[in-house]
Amino acid sequence: MRLLFITARWELIFLIASIGAVTLWKLFKSQSFGDLLLAPDKTISPSRVQLLVLTLLTTLQYLLATIQDPSHLPQPPTSLVAAMGGSQLVYLGAKAWKLFGQRLKKSGGK
Repeated sequence: MRLLFITARWELIFLIASIGAVTLWKLFKSQSFGDLLLAPDKTISPSRVQLLVLTLLTTLQYLLATIQDPSHLPQPPTSLVAAMGGSQLVYLGAKAWKLFGQRLKKSGGK
């Protein structure tokens, strides 16, 4: 019975990971998702790439922690939450700087 439980658990993990991998592959292959990483001038936006990479790494770390002890959802590490928040702050700050900087240039710096 124990072997059946272990086998079923690993099959479920493999199934969920496979679905996630296929979903990400389809997203990256689609034109609309590829455009999400591009800046308005059609160059790759470093801030968007940084946000995506940190989000994926955070998700992977949390997934691995959950797989190690699936009896409950683990508490996310404080450093991970801080890194994710800092990443979001940098991304939104750069976006706001670009948006408001362009408005200030158009209005003549007033």
